[in-house]
Amino acid sequence: RARCRALARRLEDAAATPVQYMKLKAHAHAYQTHDDDDADACAAFVACLFATFATCEERFDLIAEVVATTPGVGKRERLAARVEAATRDVVARCGAPARTMAQPHKNYKVERLNDGLVCLRKFLTVEAQEWLAKSAFEVGESDAASAEAGKGFFAKTAADEGALKLNQGTRGRVIKAVDDFPGETLKELCGEAVRVARVADASLPSGFNPTTVLVNFYKDGAEFKWHKDSEDPKLIASKTGQPIVSFSVGLSADFGYKYSFDDPEHKTVRLNSGDVLLFGGPSRMIVHSVLNVHPGSMPGNMRGKMLNGRLNVTVRDIGTGVIDTSQFPAY
Repeated sequence: RARCRALARRLEDAAATPVQYMKLKAHAHAYQTHDDDDADACAAFVACLFATFATCEERFDLIAEVVATTPGVGKRERLAARVEAATRDVVARCGAPARTMAQPHKNYKVERLNDGLVCLRKFLTVEAQEWLAKSAFEVGESDAASAEAGKGFFAKTAADEGALKLNQGTRGRVIKAVDDFPGETLKELCGEAVRVARVADASLPSGFNPTTVLVNFYKDGAEFKWHKDSEDPKLIASKTGQPIVSFSVGLSADFGYKYSFDDPEHKTVRLNSGDVLLFGGPSRMIVHSVLNVHPGSMPGNMRGKMLNGRLNVTVRDIGTGVIDTSQFPAY
């Protein structure tokens, strides 16, 4: 209730006139209390939302918050679908978000795997994938000596400048600050991914502040053990942690997940180049693993744009937690 009251104040402040705000309240009430076929009520509510707040890109966060606080899973999902379609129309008409690389691919799809666990399929454009690969390899390169000390995830071999020595055999990994990546692009990609995911899943918390980046590069056939991302002790007993935002570029991989180390079974989702996986809130502490990296799965648009393998750029808001960089590359 406190969240809804705070949102109501924000909506009232943002509306151009009191009349607009009262009209929005009436449409919201009509949609939330409609019992049967609510398609017309939903359409009217969305039209009013966008007429009131979508005059500039900055208002999309308010619309996403309205969706996230709508009671009832069915009504929330129907409203989310309408909002997503209306957002695409606004983008196509005004073109404002197209000026940044953070605009998602026009054919992306949202898969809600569980509460707090969302996969954005084909979310990254080709340009965004190329930028992410180029930037990750630039910030992750080091000479052989510093790679051994954990300052980079790879070093070029002297014999062949096109070959890499990864700091963990079939896998290279390094921790970086988000500001090590050039410009604001990575932060913008994260913000847009979180915004879209929260429209589909109200259990993902707001207020994501990207601070830390974990770069992983896997050779084909590589895998990684079952583990939790638990750098903040407060998250262990919490179901409100900020999401992990995980970008995949290059080869496809099988991502396994379960909710306890003791679970005898797990679920698997295949992550392809351009996909973004987010897990936060009730799914923030999932136990997960890279089960396999599929040889020959490099998409045509990325061939020649990066070395053969799977690049995973994972961005976090670690809150009050601390990642012990001395544990790299052994972590």
